[in-house]
Amino acid sequence: MRAKPVMSLALVVAACCGPVVSNARADETVMVCDVYGDQVAPSPGGLYGIGASVTCPGNADPQTYSASNPPGGMAIWTGANNTIPQGTAVQWTVTAPAGLTISSIYIPHMYSQGIDDGTGWGGGFYWQGGTAGVPTFDGETSWSSAYTGSPTFSWPAGGTPYFGWQVVCGFSQCSNGGDQWLSLELLEVHVTETVGPALAAPDGLWQSSGWIRGTWPLHYGADSPSGVCQLSASLNGQALPGSSSAHSPALWHQCAAPAVDTPIDTSQFGNGSENLSLSALDAASNPAAVNKTVYIDNQTPTVSLSGPTDAPTTAGIQYVKATATAGPSGVAGISCSVDGAPTSWYPTPTAEIAVQGLGVHHISRTSENTARDTAGNAAFSSPATGTLSIRQPAFSTVSFERTVDAMRCSRVRERVRIPAHWVTAYSHGQAVQVKLRAQTRIVKVTRCHPRVIVRRVRVDGRWKTVRTVQLPHEALVTTKHVRSGQGATVSGWLGTSNGDALSNRSITVLTAPGDGTQSQFSPAATATTGGDGAWTARLPPGPSRVVVAEYGGDTTIEPAASAPVHLVVPASLALRIRPHRTHWGGRIAIRGSLNGGYIPPGGELVVLWVGWPGGSTEVGHLYTLADGRFASHYTFLRGNGTEHYRFWAASARESDYPFAPGRSRAVGVTVR
Repeated sequence: MRAKPVMSLALVVAACCGPVVSNARADETVMVCDVYGDQVAPSPGGLYGIGASVTCPGNADPQTYSASNPPGGMAIWTGANNTIPQGTAVQWTVTAPAGLTISSIYIPHMYSQGIDDGTGWGGGFYWQGGTAGVPTFDGETSWSSAYTGSPTFSWPAGGTPYFGWQVVCGFSQCSNGGDQWLSLELLEVHVTETVGPALAAPDGLWQSSGWIRGTWPLHYGADSPSGVCQLSASLNGQALPGSSSAHSPALWHQCAAPAVDTPIDTSQFGNGSENLSLSALDAASNPAAVNKTVYIDNQTPTVSLSGPTDAPTTAGIQYVKATATAGPSGVAGISCSVDGAPTSWYPTPTAEIAVQGLGVHHISRTSENTARDTAGNAAFSSPATGTLSIRQPAFSTVSFERTVDAMRCSRVRERVRIPAHWVTAYSHGQAVQVKLRAQTRIVKVTRCHPRVIVRRVRVDGRWKTVRTVQLPHEALVTTKHVRSGQGATVSGWLGTSNGDALSNRSITVLTAPGDGTQSQFSPAATATTGGDGAWTARLPPGPSRVVVAEYGGDTTIEPAASAPVHLVVPASLALRIRPHRTHWGGRIAIRGSLNGGYIPPGGELVVLWVGWPGGSTEVGHLYTLADGRFASHYTFLRGNGTEHYRFWAASARESDYPFAPGRSRAVGVTVR
């Protein structure tokens, strides 16, 4: 049987963040030395020919031991000397390492011979504060610190740091008998651990402070007198890497779990305040654990811009606002740069930047949170960029042209004398010079004269009547009436708000049907301003329209739009009647069309009229089809004689129809 010495440990844990006291107890087996070849405790040296078994050969027969072949186990044997001086002794002491104390001893198998038998050789056990003799003479037996036989002894309640046994010569001299044995062939040492596991985490994740992010090293280890067998850790309840060690019962320090040093990606463990736990378990089964709150924020901050993107120079300083957001660590601040200038730092989650000056300004901003990586760097947001155009205001006009005070012209006949002159004529393909004689002709010519008006004016305090010539000039109007199918000319001016003309600028003329909605403007014409800022464009035929002129702006000039002007176009109607001659009580077919398109989905109202010499009246109301066509019948009453009537169709004024009221030509009908 291979019995193993046993160690019982009472653990006191010295942890990283202060002592943690545990009352746990457990057994630890320590092989000091036995006959089977295990040796741990130091061996004493030989003295005066008294040797001690120090080789632990294992499985040797004790009966064949000699000086050249010492017995196994903890056997004490005498040498070949004839005489040994009094007081000569050999001792073997088992001393517990620091942090361990021997609480009890059990020797399941020992052998003594020639000890305390009157031949001069004595022997026994000793410890701090006490001794005990061998329990029997010349034989095999066992012994423990709890021995209650005779003689009695006192074992210290708090244990002893060492335990030993000895053989000593008590006479004036002792002879070599060869039969003096005190052999401890099995020994169990039961110890108490007075200093338990001590956890240490010198750097990395455990030593972090404040908010952290990214990958951090997990570096921790532990030790105890009995040795740490297992290291483990967790973050936010999730296991982290640890280490373990095999258990070696032949050693006082039975385990040696290596320290852990490995990178940890904190993004895998959530954001916020998370619990970090480190723990150790030693060979005496005594645990140690420490906990710490680690603050993690791997959320990337963001920043957004708000505020004006375009402003006139007259609006003064403009402010662009940046708003940052971050995870649980919060926003550390915002950095901003305008037009590539050095960045400015604002230690707030919002910031307003003043922007001024003519031109297009480029704004770039980033934000950062308070979470740091191992290099101390915070997390930055992606840049938020924006532009702000500060431009000079522009002023645009649009109007129709109308000639005012046009000259008065008339056709007159005049006598004209034509003098004689040569002309080239052709005869049979040949050019011939022919002289025409002088002659007098009567021709029609157009003669124009300006309008002359008479005005009363006050001169030197007296009223006088004067004649004033009104020369023709163009007047600008905001409403113009044209016939159906006729275009119109619009003109305008573009310049800055302080009156400076803007030349060589592109103007877009937009129109919307005059149906009251004005919601579907589309380009109708373009023009380019001249050196004086003036421009002219021609509008194609169409319905009644609302007209505006727009300038899109450039890097230094604001966009501009004119006030609207109105082009009024009457509706165009066609009317056909069959037959043109009928009799009293007869029936005619009336057909027609409302031209120009833009017919509402439900059709457009058409009013039929009939007229006669001295009067007229409505004879019908009907709606056109979607394509503008309409049809009806009219039946004459009974009558006498012959009458001539005129029929026509007229459109009504309706808000969803972009034409002014119009009428068709009159169609005559004779009734007999």
